[in-house]
Amino acid sequence: MKKIWTYINDILIQFRSCFSREATFIWFLIVVAGLMTRSDHLGVSSIIRELLIDPSKYTSLIHFFHSTAWTLKKLQDKWLDIVKNSGFLFRLEGLIVLIGDGVKQAKEADRMPGVKKLHQESEDSSKPEYIRGHFFGGIGVLVGGLAKLFCLPLSMTLQDGNEAILGWKSSEYKGASHVQRLVSEACRIAQSLNEACLLLLDRYFLTQPAIMAIKEAAAKNGGKWPVILITRPKDNYTAWYKPEPQTAASPEGPASVNGNIEKVNKPKRGRKPKDESKPKVEKPPLGEKVKIMDIFRLKAGCFTKTTLTLYGELEDVNFFCVNLLWGRDLYQELRFVFVDFDDVKSVFVSTALDMDPRKIVEMYCYRFKIETFFRAFKQSLAGFGYHFWTHRLPAFKIFATAEAMEQRIKEVTAQISRDSITSTYDAIEGFVMFACIAMGIIQLCSLRFANEINSNESRWMRTKNKDIPAEETTIVNLRFSLPVLFNKCDELALAQAIKARQAIDVAEQSSGSDLPKSA
Repeated sequence: MKKIWTYINDILIQFRSCFSREATFIWFLIVVAGLMTRSDHLGVSSIIRELLIDPSKYTSLIHFFHSTAWTLKKLQDKWLDIVKNSGFLFRLEGLIVLIGDGVKQAKEADRMPGVKKLHQESEDSSKPEYIRGHFFGGIGVLVGGLAKLFCLPLSMTLQDGNEAILGWKSSEYKGASHVQRLVSEACRIAQSLNEACLLLLDRYFLTQPAIMAIKEAAAKNGGKWPVILITRPKDNYTAWYKPEPQTAASPEGPASVNGNIEKVNKPKRGRKPKDESKPKVEKPPLGEKVKIMDIFRLKAGCFTKTTLTLYGELEDVNFFCVNLLWGRDLYQELRFVFVDFDDVKSVFVSTALDMDPRKIVEMYCYRFKIETFFRAFKQSLAGFGYHFWTHRLPAFKIFATAEAMEQRIKEVTAQISRDSITSTYDAIEGFVMFACIAMGIIQLCSLRFANEINSNESRWMRTKNKDIPAEETTIVNLRFSLPVLFNKCDELALAQAIKARQAIDVAEQSSGSDLPKSA
């Protein structure tokens, strides 16, 4: 296990440039190590207990999360650079695979920034329809190989209930919706990686703002789209066929794309627009309008039978592919793939107009990896286990509307109150980012030291895992190997940082041959 702790130490010391003070960097090492090894998930105090930190330094640990010696942007950029150079990036058809999605975490606190009433779309009967909590948007990248794939988190930020706070911070995402912000963040990551990237999103994200966000990123990148988007449309969406080549105009007037004769200069019925000065959007030539799900009926005879690999299993499916124009006033050409499998009809969409439709379906199946990541992030690491709040934030009633909550926050005018709310908001996002770094390091350790972790008998399992251990198994092994870190890795900066913050009697005891079992 000494090699594993040396590897973790080598990763963490690369973050030194992100902190303007040495003391703050030492607390960063302690926090990440504590998140990876703690046995209970009761907030920041669990780090104190697990690493035997001097309880009198609890206040200093809380101050670390509110410190101005680090910024979220620097942490994200450095973490992305580390992951890029890790050697574990997974590629599909030569494309790095980015996965994005939103996740909701219940928080009953009434003085915690960003908490609001949220609707849960999950079909899980154990989840209530409405909760109060935080809404995060996360971007991950696939790492590993055919034996095991992880969705490694790169970015996780609050993306709802924070419009007023983003206005105080002069954030570039002020006024942007969850979809715009997540897609823009994915484009930024893709440009930083400087490689062709695939972006997998669920059906919630196929919107005009999402397409426009990619186009805006492409305009800043010389017209090259930073990502290839693969997603799914909602069942009630409509689209247009591309227009047929027009024939010569007849004496009675021009021929329409449907072969019907249209009258020239025929006035449109209905009232005129209120704003006559507003420029009108030029509508390109369009073909026939069609509802997405009607194509299964209209093109039933055009489906082709093939065998695809869906979620690791070979399945016989029927599919049909066509390029359509989608989005009123946008009319973006997209590739639609219609799949009929086991009486289940599904539609997939890609911005790559020449991509093999079978590859589009198979690639989309990897999107589920972010769901397994969210489960491990919540249950194994408790990455949302923060409890930061401020009494300067106005308290809200349980059933307060989002508009009323936002208005109450906007009424906060005292600069000292705004600074306190903003600092608490940054502490929340910082805690989650530290947890993302901890989870990513755990996943990299699982891939790099699979044999060492699997051969460790510290944890009995009824059914042996696959060749690559899961995150939970690696976390348990790291927890039981803490004596190795304290007793055999004295030269590591990580061990020295933890010992420097431990109580005096504990530090003297850890310098001996044994360490308390609780460590």
